[in-house]
Amino acid sequence: MIQKRWFWVITTMIGVLLGLGISQTVEFQEATAAPEGGLSELREELNLLKAKQRALQAQWQSELLAQIVPTLADESERVKREFVNFLEEIGNPGTDALIALLQDPSERVRREAVDVLGEIGERERKAKRNFDAIAIGLASALNDPSEKVFRETVEELEDIRPTSPASVAVVIPALIATRTRGSSSARSDVLNVLGAIGEILSKNGESTDTIQDALIASLADNSSRVRTNAIEELSDIRATSRETFTALINALADKSESVRNQAEDELIELGKGNAVIVTPMLADALGNSTSPVTRGHIVDILGGIGEKGKTTEDAAATIVQTLLVALQDADDNVRRNAADELGEMRATSPDVLPALTNALKDSAKKVRNAAEKAIRRIEKTQ
Repeated sequence: MIQKRWFWVITTMIGVLLGLGISQTVEFQEATAAPEGGLSELREELNLLKAKQRALQAQWQSELLAQIVPTLADESERVKREFVNFLEEIGNPGTDALIALLQDPSERVRREAVDVLGEIGERERKAKRNFDAIAIGLASALNDPSEKVFRETVEELEDIRPTSPASVAVVIPALIATRTRGSSSARSDVLNVLGAIGEILSKNGESTDTIQDALIASLADNSSRVRTNAIEELSDIRATSRETFTALINALADKSESVRNQAEDELIELGKGNAVIVTPMLADALGNSTSPVTRGHIVDILGGIGEKGKTTEDAAATIVQTLLVALQDADDNVRRNAADELGEMRATSPDVLPALTNALKDSAKKVRNAAEKAIRRIEKTQ
């Protein structure tokens, strides 16, 4: 009972003080309101004064609330949680106090402090106000020994998606450092946050190289779920470097079908606008691969890129010539895929129809059928 009374005495005192600050703001605004017809310069000057007063008030509130935290050291977990709830109502001025509570011995208090920091951060982001302190504070919580606190922190960082230079400089390295921590679900969630931040940075024309490298590294994760997610996030941040294409082509040999299929889809998507770079890489991979499954994926990708009609003349020629080579592959599934893709592309190179006509004599019926269908498509187009 003494603890409860003590806590409410403190919170009531803070509420009164904060209330006084609010009332003073109102009185200040009324006193400084420019009369109708007043000079615009006077209005601007008065608005600046009011803005400075609000900033000073917020700073004072923040310092006062942060000073309360050390006095809670010997209080019960319940008292601390009540204080966290109180800070949620206060909003941004309670940030410093909440960050201090991230060091509390109680896992529950730390987790609730993270949750409230995220709530405030999301409000500040939507209001287009600065929330760097919140993002940096949450980044520190990624090192929390509790898996629950860690997972809650990752979730809150995904909600607020910090992208300012000051926050990115701290948050991204902190996320990358925890990329291999915890369960496959937790590791996948970390990649989601990196991808969400990277997508915004990419749209703003900012570098995502560090995030790209981390996602590529996660393609070596022992979980197919994490590897698949890493590929999805590489697509979201529009990573189109040679390093990315090399990693995605290597993923076509992954033991997981879901990873291979995801890599195929993303190579087609990312290759649309980068055919000049990726098609020679795919042609080399086709010639070097000993796996018919991988070669089949490469043929599908080449056809998918060429089918879109957004390739340069040189890239289109490389695609057609590579598919003609695949039409002679030792594996009948690869040969069939090559015939299908040549038909889908409506390839009009002089070498195509003779090659397809020759494929009508293939030992595999499915190859002969695919070649016949491709010939009809091409002749119809011509």
